[in-house]
Amino acid sequence: MASIWRHPKSRYWTACYTDENGRQMKRSTKLIDRNKALVVAQKLEAAYRMKLTEAQARKVVSDIYEQLHGEQLYHATTRTFLTDWIAGKKNETSTGTHKRYQNAVDKLITYLGDRADKDIAYVHKRDLTDLRDKTATDLSVSTANTDLKILRVAFRQAVIDGLRLDNPASAVRTLEERKDTNAAERRPFTQDELKKLLSVATGEWKGLILGGLYTGQRLGDLASLTARRVDDDQELLTFRSQKTGRDMVLPIAKPFLEYLKKNKPDDPDGPLFPHAHSEKIEANGESRGLSNEFHALLVKAKLASARPKDKNSGKGHSVKRTVSALSFHSLRHNTTSWLKMSGVPESVVRDIIGHESELVSRQYTHVDDATKRTAVESLPIFK
Repeated sequence: MASIWRHPKSRYWTACYTDENGRQMKRSTKLIDRNKALVVAQKLEAAYRMKLTEAQARKVVSDIYEQLHGEQLYHATTRTFLTDWIAGKKNETSTGTHKRYQNAVDKLITYLGDRADKDIAYVHKRDLTDLRDKTATDLSVSTANTDLKILRVAFRQAVIDGLRLDNPASAVRTLEERKDTNAAERRPFTQDELKKLLSVATGEWKGLILGGLYTGQRLGDLASLTARRVDDDQELLTFRSQKTGRDMVLPIAKPFLEYLKKNKPDDPDGPLFPHAHSEKIEANGESRGLSNEFHALLVKAKLASARPKDKNSGKGHSVKRTVSALSFHSLRHNTTSWLKMSGVPESVVRDIIGHESELVSRQYTHVDDATKRTAVESLPIFK
């Protein structure tokens, strides 16, 4: 028969009961009320003797909670919880980060199928392990690891909300990322390649290329720039990095400055690159479409092969991407390499490019504009 006991040095009652095999069991109730603790002990003994399924066991726990607290224990399905969680993240993260979160959540819901509409407590470590391995095979190890880290954050919130006792994603290890020896490795442009690229670039694409080359910034950040971000008197470019949230102040190199003087709009809120700005807005903040346009320029300059048409089939993140050795991001590699080859200190290079590291801390290190200007002026001239 179930009973309760309290250690002389504890304020909590311990439930004493017998399991289905006749073993004497003890479990703390974390209750100081004797009558409530006895109810828990009786319920636990009944549950053990009935050899309950997982669903029945959860019902017992829910009944105990309701009897003790006078209200039902809150439950949520995996689909409901993740849908609410991702909606809450929309105002906390950048557009690109929110999209990555959404992709990770969508993969799990699709993988679970009908089980996504069961209690979130039913998601098991093996589900996340299988999903990780499937994503690594279908897409890449990097994507699988990123998705797993995102799901760890989601299930951590489920634990905080009392919907789970554990975080199943935290029990799954990330995969070791090994380089594919046959895969193309990203690299900077050679000077001859840059000349070929600039010879086929027209309109604002020439300005975007010069911007990437002389600021080392990402395509998405350049596409978002407006006229008010250009300080004509100081010849400085100021903006906030979309990826890192870092406030950037960059001296403008002469080739890029000449382009801006000719093409800068009169309206302070007018975009420096209208087409790119519009494309990014239509793509909900993503630069994938612009990256495809840049690849077309590479093909035109005979620096890359045309991609198969089925790669743009609308499947987006559900298919493997073909990685090219050259991309807009290669311009960032150029800037970094040229600065280092010119003897620019590592801390200055990182401040210009926008890399976050222990070497550059916004709290303790400040690289002045004059130092950065000297560094930028060391870059080769392309027009």
